[in-house]
Amino acid sequence: MFNKKVIKRTQQMSNEGFTLVEVMIGMAIFLIGFLAIGTMQIAAINGNAGAREATEAATHATDQLETLIALPYASIVSGGPETVGDGAYTVRWDVVPDMPLADTKTITVTVDWEHRGPRSFVVTYIKADNL
Repeated sequence: MFNKKVIKRTQQMSNEGFTLVEVMIGMAIFLIGFLAIGTMQIAAINGNAGAREATEAATHATDQLETLIALPYASIVSGGPETVGDGAYTVRWDVVPDMPLADTKTITVTVDWEHRGPRSFVVTYIKADNL
């Protein structure tokens, strides 16, 4: 008889559902995880936007540098600023003659933009005469 009572009590306990406290704790844990994922997504979106901007700046810098490299040696002079990319980027280039050696020009192209604070991308190239 004692065994039957124990069995009945065990069956009754296993048939009960979750309490309100258990459900609330489960929802709180789920909410914390969900908010963490949301914060991570926002950080990823901002990181991707910054990477896109840096890639565009690098593209504008290399485009300008390739244009300058294609010019005859005597025609390469400092210039800029020029706005490109719907006015979001400013490109300027500085040419220093005889640096680091005679009959060479050091070309430095700088791209600046202001989205998410002031940023810049710089690329430098040395072009020699008679090459």
